[in-house]
Amino acid sequence: MDIKVNKRQGQLLNDTIAQWQQQQLIDNQQAQQLRQSYQIISFDWKLLAVYSFWIAIACFILSVILLVADDYLIALISRLINTPASVLTITSTIIAGLLFVLGVKRRQHYPEKTVSNEAMFFFGVLITAVASGFLSHTTLALHWRESVFILIPTAIYLVIGIQLRSVLVWLFALLGVGLWVLTETSYLAQDHYLFWGMNIPLRFAIVGALIIGLSASLKYNSRLLFLHEATLFIGLMYFFNALWMLTIFGNYDSLSAWSHIKQIELWGWSVAMMLVTLSAIFYGIKNNNPLIRAFGIIFLLLCLYSRYFEFFWGTLHKALFFAILALSFWGIGSRAEKIWQLGNKN
Repeated sequence: MDIKVNKRQGQLLNDTIAQWQQQQLIDNQQAQQLRQSYQIISFDWKLLAVYSFWIAIACFILSVILLVADDYLIALISRLINTPASVLTITSTIIAGLLFVLGVKRRQHYPEKTVSNEAMFFFGVLITAVASGFLSHTTLALHWRESVFILIPTAIYLVIGIQLRSVLVWLFALLGVGLWVLTETSYLAQDHYLFWGMNIPLRFAIVGALIIGLSASLKYNSRLLFLHEATLFIGLMYFFNALWMLTIFGNYDSLSAWSHIKQIELWGWSVAMMLVTLSAIFYGIKNNNPLIRAFGIIFLLLCLYSRYFEFFWGTLHKALFFAILALSFWGIGSRAEKIWQLGNKN
């Protein structure tokens, strides 16, 4: 059975086989057999399916956020159907459980439909969040703080993501962790911007670093290895976004305090981000990790653009600024090319 690959993958395979021929590692007959073992598809339908499901999920997320966040809407629904919030909580919890069970059975019957099977679990995630929203309106939970209603579904997602081996549910669990940290630390800070001397971006930088550490530990656990890349992605997203925000706002306790400083006073955060992004790029290249490399490149450029708008927009000519950047990256590229050529000679 031929392997189906997209155009980019097919080009890579063709180039690899041609290089093997040139190095006389395989003969012409073997090269022809290898080329006939795969088929290049003109359109990546799987990628379209992935994007379609993610767009659908994003729309569902927005609808759930609007539903759960709107206390009046939930109360109105309760009055319309004339059902106590406790009954709605139990009912929606049962429905969520049934949806997860249905997703498992569907995966058993159609294991090849990986994208739609994962998307099915989202409906269980959705109803679990709704159940937590109804729980917040019960008599039992009237005096619980808001972060509890984020922690409960997050803990459920963590357990279900592992037990059902669902990357999608695990991703929602990690997103819930970030939302819970934000809500809980804001509550403990008593409406101040700082918690233990840290503002929100600095807190998320630490959360991101911890999640990145968690992803590294998952590599050594065969049972949880399937969660490694998704965990690394969320950790990098938290960490680099938070670090970029620190280069703009610093670790100040209020917007009024930040508005009275000069941006040059935050140069330390900019230097730190430059070092971190360059380290991520070199680590990603050395260890062939495209995810870390991509985050490093994207946020290095983002940092440079941010510094340009902060320091040089009104003083340095735009063409000159980008010419300096071009020369600097040309130098880095030339140096990297020399190192690569030395490696090939050896």
